[in-house]
Amino acid sequence: MQIKKDKRKNAEVSLSGTLPKERILKESEKTLAAIAREIELPGFRKGKVPLPKVREYVGEKALWKESAEAALKAEVESILKEHEVLPIMPVSAALGVAEEGVDMPFEIIAVVAPTCSIENFKDIAAKALTKVPPSDDGKEREEALDALRTQARAMTQSEGTGPLSDEEAKKLGFENSTAIEFFLKDESERAVQERELQKKRGAIAEALLAKAACDIPRVIVTEEARNLLEATKKDVARQGLPWNEYLKRTGKNEEQILGELSAPAEKRVSLDIIFAEVARAEKVEYDAKEEDRLAHALVSQGVEHEQAHQYVKATVMREKVWELLGAKAITRDLEENTGTELGTKADDAVS
Repeated sequence: MQIKKDKRKNAEVSLSGTLPKERILKESEKTLAAIAREIELPGFRKGKVPLPKVREYVGEKALWKESAEAALKAEVESILKEHEVLPIMPVSAALGVAEEGVDMPFEIIAVVAPTCSIENFKDIAAKALTKVPPSDDGKEREEALDALRTQARAMTQSEGTGPLSDEEAKKLGFENSTAIEFFLKDESERAVQERELQKKRGAIAEALLAKAACDIPRVIVTEEARNLLEATKKDVARQGLPWNEYLKRTGKNEEQILGELSAPAEKRVSLDIIFAEVARAEKVEYDAKEEDRLAHALVSQGVEHEQAHQYVKATVMREKVWELLGAKAITRDLEENTGTELGTKADDAVS
C-alpha cells in the first residue's frame, strides 16, 4: 500500500493513499456477516436472513463502502506505526469517493505533539536585553511609594499625602511612622525591581518567540485560551463584578473574549515548549529536596499534593531557564506566594 505523508500546520500529519480492492474484498465477508447478525427482514428472524438476501438488501455500493471503512479502521494503527506517527488524540480517517469493486482512496489526519525548535537562544536573549530601555529608578520608586501610601491610607480610611503618621501606622499594626515607612520603601524598591524584571523577560520572550519555529495543535491553544478565560472570570469576580455585567461593559460576548485570548494562549504554550527545549539542551536539573520543601509549603496551604509538586517542578525549572537567559528572579521564596493560582501559566511577559 503506497502512503504519502505530509506535515501540515498546527502539528497535523496527513497520511493518504488507497486501500487495495483485494483488502476491501477480504473485509467484505466479515462485514456482510456482521450485518447479517443484526438484520431482520420480513419472513426471517433477526440473524437468520440468508447472506444473498442480506447482500441484496444492503446493496453492493453500500456494502463496498462499509467494508472499506472497516478495512481502513483495521489498518490505521499499523499505518501510523509504519510511518512513525504518534498521535496525541484520536485520529480522523476518511474515505474518498470511488465506485464499488475498485481501490478506495483514503486520508488519515493525526494531531501530534507540539514542537518548538530554536537555536542560539542565549545570543537571542542577550541581544534582546540590550534593547530594553533604561528606567528612571528614582522616579519609579517615588511613584511606587506614593501608590503604596495611597493603598495604606485607603485601608485606614484616612486622607493625606507624604509619609504616614504614627496614628495611621498603628492602625496597620506598625509601631510608628518610621517602621511603616521603612516597610513601604522596601516594598516600593521590590516593586520597581519586579517591573524591571518583567520588562527584561518580556523582551526575551518576544525575541525567542520571533526566532523559534513552533508547531502547536489548535486544540492545545484552545484549551489554554479557555484556561485564560477562567482566570479572567476569577479576576472579575475578585473585583466584585458579575461576569454578565463585565460582558455588558466591554460590549463583547464570551466567544469574542475567547477569540482574543487565542494569541496570548499560543504564546504561552509556545514559550513553555521553548523553555523545555532550552532546559533539555542545557541539561537543566532541579533539586528534588528543594522541590519537596516548596511543595510541602503549598500543601500546608491546602493545595493537593500532586498539584503542588507539578507546580513547583514547573516553576523551579522555568526560573532556572530565566536565570540562564539573563533574567534571574528577584529573590523571593515560593512559600511567600500564597496567592498563586495553580494551573495558570504565570509568564506575565507574554500576557
